[in-house]
Amino acid sequence: METTRDQLAEALYQKGLALSEIGSVKNEKAATEGTKDRDQTGDQSSLGSDKHSDLFEENFIELQKWVDLKSSKYGTLSAFHERHCGRLGTALKVLNDMIQDDGEPSQKKLYEMKLSLLDDIGWSYLSTYERQWMHVRFPPSLPLFQGCSHFIESSV
Repeated sequence: METTRDQLAEALYQKGLALSEIGSVKNEKAATEGTKDRDQTGDQSSLGSDKHSDLFEENFIELQKWVDLKSSKYGTLSAFHERHCGRLGTALKVLNDMIQDDGEPSQKKLYEMKLSLLDDIGWSYLSTYERQWMHVRFPPSLPLFQGCSHFIESSV
């Protein structure tokens, strides 16, 4: 019985992540399109986004019945939900708590979500600061060791 519950919770969690990803792609697409397209399809897109919002909310409420969403496993979905509801500060707090969690190493995706939230809130100075730290936390490549052969040869 417990494995079935865990499988249901995992399925609802994955569905919630997929719905949030679809929503973010739709929002980005709407932002990149001009007002010309929005004027032509305004009624259709608002109906589609309302339906999508309802699906996301229903899924989140159903998942809330089965698991504690405050646990770190479901933190990403909680942050998406808070952002979806317009509570950007709470979403930022959830992300910061996940990043500060000592149990697992920080993930680049969490920091990217944090940067996006900082931009949405309008805290450009913090966003700039965090972007600079991204190069330190996640370097594109590690520098090669130079001069190691010199130390090896001299010790022999």
